[in-house]
Amino acid sequence: DRTGRAMQLRAHDLPGLKAGNGSLMRTAPVALAYLDDAEKCGKAAKLVSSLTHYDMQAMQACKLWTLAIRHAVLFGTYDGLREALSQVDTGFWEPLLDKAESGAPSDFAKNGWVVHALQTAWWAITHAETLPAALELAVRAGGDTDTTAAIAGGLLGARWGASAVPVEWRELLHGYPGYAAADLDTLTREIVAR
Repeated sequence: DRTGRAMQLRAHDLPGLKAGNGSLMRTAPVALAYLDDAEKCGKAAKLVSSLTHYDMQAMQACKLWTLAIRHAVLFGTYDGLREALSQVDTGFWEPLLDKAESGAPSDFAKNGWVVHALQTAWWAITHAETLPAALELAVRAGGDTDTTAAIAGGLLGARWGASAVPVEWRELLHGYPGYAAADLDTLTREIVAR
């Protein structure tokens, strides 16, 4: 059974630790589908997370980050992350954001866990002035670098736009099956047009 509901139930029933960083990495596009409705955006982010990571921390992290991305697209600031705290348990998340802003990657080194992954991405963003510098910090933080950079990249891209990505980085961009940057741009435009 490949329905979303079946995936969600299966994720719910899995034993053990379920708060990995994977769903946080892949929920950035949800914000683009719900630019006109913050409430639906937050709900959709939690639902998408729950398909594979049925865990309250994972679902809340996705909701926070997706709402922050939505805000960055609409208003060009990172203020949406703090504003989204009112939508989740602020007693849990607010001190963690504070620690990310004042701490160091060693304070949240287990960034395979969604909480530390969000903190690593937020640390990188708040300690750099540009998109490239923040992505470099996310990678240099160590641990699960590709995922934390992808998480940071979702919010950075929403704030700064594609033009902030260095040309030499875009020229290296590729995807499966053999797509180059221009192919991915075309594919993106086709999806958005639907």
